[in-house]
Amino acid sequence: MSLYLPPAALAARKVALQNPTALGGLAGSLQCELHAALDVPVPEGKSRLTRNGGRCTDCTVLLAFDPRQPHAHTCPTCGAVYTDGAHHEWWLMNAHLWTAEQCTRAAALAYLLDDDLAAVRADTILAAYTDRYMSWPNRDNALGPTRPFFSTYLESIWLLHLVTALDLRVAANRGTRAEDLETCERLIRPSAALIAGFNEGRSNRQVWHCAAMLAASGVLNDSALQAQATHSLEYLLRTGLHADGSWYEGENYHLFAHRGLLSAVTLAERAGVVLPEALVARFDAGFAAPFRTMLPDGTFPSRRDSQYGIALRQYRTADWVECGLARRDIPELRAALASLYAVWPEIGETGRSNSTADAERNQQGVRLTRADCNWRALLLAQVELPPLSAAVPQSELLEGQGLAVFRRDAGNFWIGLDYGDPGDGHGHPDRLNLVIATQQSRWLDDVGTGSYTSPSLAWYRSSAAHNAPMVDGRDQGAARGTLLAHEERGDAGWVSAEFIDPVSRVRFVRTIVVMDDHVLDELVWTSERDATVDLPLQARVVGGSVDVWSAFAPETSQDSFMLRAERAAFDNALAQTLVLEALPSPAINAFSDRDRFECWIWSDGEATLWRADTIGPPAGEAFGLCALRQHGRGGRSVRVFARRGVILNVFADTGDTIVTTSGIQERACTHRRTARGWRIATQSEATPRTVTLGGFRPRSAVPVAAVLPEGPVLIHLRAPSRLTLTLGEPQYRPTEDAWRDAGSPVAQLSLVGPVDGVVRIALRAELGRAPAFASACSVNPLDNELADVNSDGVQLHWRSAGSSRWNSVIAVPDGAAVRLSLVDGVLDGLEASWTAHDGGYTVSFALPWPDASCPLAFDCIVNDRPAGRQRRRGQLVLSGANGESAYLRGARQSSARALHVVFDPAQP
Repeated sequence: MSLYLPPAALAARKVALQNPTALGGLAGSLQCELHAALDVPVPEGKSRLTRNGGRCTDCTVLLAFDPRQPHAHTCPTCGAVYTDGAHHEWWLMNAHLWTAEQCTRAAALAYLLDDDLAAVRADTILAAYTDRYMSWPNRDNALGPTRPFFSTYLESIWLLHLVTALDLRVAANRGTRAEDLETCERLIRPSAALIAGFNEGRSNRQVWHCAAMLAASGVLNDSALQAQATHSLEYLLRTGLHADGSWYEGENYHLFAHRGLLSAVTLAERAGVVLPEALVARFDAGFAAPFRTMLPDGTFPSRRDSQYGIALRQYRTADWVECGLARRDIPELRAALASLYAVWPEIGETGRSNSTADAERNQQGVRLTRADCNWRALLLAQVELPPLSAAVPQSELLEGQGLAVFRRDAGNFWIGLDYGDPGDGHGHPDRLNLVIATQQSRWLDDVGTGSYTSPSLAWYRSSAAHNAPMVDGRDQGAARGTLLAHEERGDAGWVSAEFIDPVSRVRFVRTIVVMDDHVLDELVWTSERDATVDLPLQARVVGGSVDVWSAFAPETSQDSFMLRAERAAFDNALAQTLVLEALPSPAINAFSDRDRFECWIWSDGEATLWRADTIGPPAGEAFGLCALRQHGRGGRSVRVFARRGVILNVFADTGDTIVTTSGIQERACTHRRTARGWRIATQSEATPRTVTLGGFRPRSAVPVAAVLPEGPVLIHLRAPSRLTLTLGEPQYRPTEDAWRDAGSPVAQLSLVGPVDGVVRIALRAELGRAPAFASACSVNPLDNELADVNSDGVQLHWRSAGSSRWNSVIAVPDGAAVRLSLVDGVLDGLEASWTAHDGGYTVSFALPWPDASCPLAFDCIVNDRPAGRQRRRGQLVLSGANGESAYLRGARQSSARALHVVFDPAQP
């Protein structure tokens, strides 16, 4: 077998590692850690995801993981110790992953160093999991079927490590033992079958499913499993990676997904699978991608669902880049390793000893050496490194990702405009988001995301939490922006991009011009109707020419996360100055005075300037934002950012002219948009200079913001006739159990109306069991969804008559009444009642519908959660299951899925 290396190469690696300094002493350092933990038992039990499990309730940060402490979990920030069961169930997730990784390391060291203690450790772990695997229930999972965990991708990571360990043990023993065959049949085969049955398409999680299936197919000699994994892998390489090698969901998920691709591609190539050459080249380019966008403080941008302020100097990153350099020796990767192995970070604990496999646990970046890498580098990295040479980071344009980065001051000043790929499920409504950072601070920041199980997730996933435009106080819709122009001249560069919001249809063009001493930001927008446009900036106002503020209600969808909102009179005849306070770099341990910078701001018409306090970065201090609000059918605004005292004045007019006057360099810059691009004329005591920036891109024939067609089903109903539909297997959206395994539930929908101005909708659920209605619960203990999603009950989704507003409600019988939990929108006067019957129940809705000529767009869902379960088992969906699962659905249902009913008038 030998999944990662041919037998001859594995034997050669063993010979090379007889030299204790080979690979920088990596084998010896891993051996020391392994021997120190030989007595830690294999964990017992299934892990569980809950709302607060694994997090400090005060600091909201993840609790420290200690494999020796299953029932005492310490907050690394405040020192509080938690002992309740929810934290133990979260600990179990980490413990299973830690143990699987220990098994892989042990098997590798047993072979490479002839370490008998390591051999016993690997065999003990494999035997324990072989005995226990089928005893853990595959139920109540948050994301996909799994036995030891609550999400399938975690089982995939776990299985990948265990299969790798088994493969290395077979290599060490020069053959397969009886216990190895038992592990294959009782652990690897059923786990691989479970993983293979849950395809997550383009998700980063599917990368790990592919890697696990490829590993399992090797030890099981299963060609069908290998073919399934290979097909999925090629799809992910083609659709998940852009042409520049970057993963579509941003840097955080790039690092996670690309490590999985490293295993999957290596396993496929080793198995003799011939992957398309262009896709392999794209994969190889991905090893350098995060370093192309790295911030000056050594962290990656917290774009999309990224954790905040994560340092690239983590042991797992060095391990991954070492493997990439072994595949393709290129200057970019030598420079990346040089930055990771730089001597300036402080010496500290890398966290490798408590590593939970590839489920990331991040900490401050520390000084790294090759001895801090992990088992993949032990197997795949070059034994001797080529000379490493650092490089000054340059400006970058990642056109596939849709990110333009400008660097000044030898890379210590970073400006980025994120305009392109919305990132799908892990994306944020932040097209045309501007981030500005220095090595010490973040002038305009993107604070990423918080806990997926906290209500604060709504803030971090909002337009208001970004430096991006928003319409009518609501989030942008998901669509890709378009690059209009880009050019970089070293000390002068620009990027201009367009975004059409698919919700409001407002068209935005944002242009960023980057000089050596200031950044100019212009936003132009147009609308076919009256609209209110806000452009928030994530910074706190601490001074400037605006000094009179009064109480203000922003009336945005995120007002609950903003405190002490105020507005100021804004004189649009002149550019106003704001002194803004920056966030300190999260990579700087000691920071006394927060950096302050200036923003000159101008509007072409009447505008409102407002500010508010916000919750700030996850687990950080409260912060603030300021925003310029314009109203009408179009507008233009300009901002100029610079260090305090650099810019003396800014003048702008409606003729597209912006003049900035610098006091330090005693020069005036006149900026003007022209037919040829963006012209900058500089006048100073030195020689005058004129630069015209071009780089226009051809316009794409593909619509920038495609809107899904509404109403896939159109039904004409002769009022007041009755419409009757049956929901069965084609409409069942499952979790772990298929429709038949769930007892073959069905539901009968009846719709009548409108009669006397009311549409009546009834759902009769035939479950083959007694209904299990959950009690009212204000806080869901499992996640940040409404608690009623995990109850028998009915969801109704509809568009208000004569409006574009999409409403969603969950109806759960509660005593003699029906509890209506509003998910989104308004109730529109909706009323509900219910009756019980053998094997099920009926929920009836009365929806006021005064205008019979108005079509009804609606959808209905029956939630299936029998007694004894904590989460839903499945859902009957009126608009069809479409091969989907019910995981992570909450109570959401897209309006694009609605059935449209046209009420034809009755004939006389």
